[in-house]
Amino acid sequence: MLGDGSWALGLTHVLVDQNGHRINWWVREDERIDDFPATPRLRVHKDIRKVINSSDDIFVVIPSAFLSTSLLSVTPEMLEGKNIISAVKGFVPEQNTTVSQFFQQQYGVPKDHIAIVSGPSHAEEVVQSMLTYLTVASSNRQLAERVRDMLECDFLCTYYSNDVLGIECSAIMKNIYAIAVGICHSLGYGDNLIAVLIAAALKELSTILNAYVPLDIPRDLSSYIYLSDLLATCYSKHSRNHTFGELIGRGYSPQQARIMQKMVAEGYYAVKSVYELAEARNVQLPIVQALYAVIYQGAGANREFNDLVHQLSRRNII
Repeated sequence: MLGDGSWALGLTHVLVDQNGHRINWWVREDERIDDFPATPRLRVHKDIRKVINSSDDIFVVIPSAFLSTSLLSVTPEMLEGKNIISAVKGFVPEQNTTVSQFFQQQYGVPKDHIAIVSGPSHAEEVVQSMLTYLTVASSNRQLAERVRDMLECDFLCTYYSNDVLGIECSAIMKNIYAIAVGICHSLGYGDNLIAVLIAAALKELSTILNAYVPLDIPRDLSSYIYLSDLLATCYSKHSRNHTFGELIGRGYSPQQARIMQKMVAEGYYAVKSVYELAEARNVQLPIVQALYAVIYQGAGANREFNDLVHQLSRRNII
């Protein structure tokens, strides 16, 4: 297990406490080592190389913004034959790649050794053993079934998908749209408008997926594996991206909001990556463009979102 955030804690609860697996856990912050006492089934380390060398299946739960620096001491040779199981919902900012692409390009990990764990999965609920449904995506059905067997328990169910990049991008985009919803809430827009905004977000998601990771068979974005995570992140009280947006809507700068929140809001970094990807492909994403103006260009949230909500009808966004 690589990473020491709340989702890593939630996954460890499932793997160790519920299903009895043995885990080597790398904790990124040295001062947090004592927060996770060792048990016969859990060994906590501050040397990431030791954790990787002694493990066959590697759950990656490091925020995407810190992934490259966290793995600086890791070589491609160390990952030979390992399975990478990503539970990260963000682009790697330096490369504007998904995590699966990052491990393929930077470390030469074959795609059939990579699986993605996604879906509506607020760690707060998983730690409380509340019913949760996840998607395991991989080009390798056997690996996906291996991950399913690791995770499934009384309260956690999994579904399979082979749309690896589609699942990754959907999980990234939902963080962006949750920021937009949070801003709208703080600006005084009600549930009526928020529902329309999320419908527009779903259409925008279809646009970027078709441009970035097209499939021969159209995706059904109304299906559980795409839609549920978007809804949970936009509406939930646990959503750190929604909270980040609320702070911006209340007048705090993005930098102030990040400091106040303390936890990483992946959508902050994803806005820039998706904006750049859309620009490179000449794709119009009005919600992303409004967020980029607010977060990275210093535009006022009230003005940008007033313009955006009026575009919902004027430009037929939905």
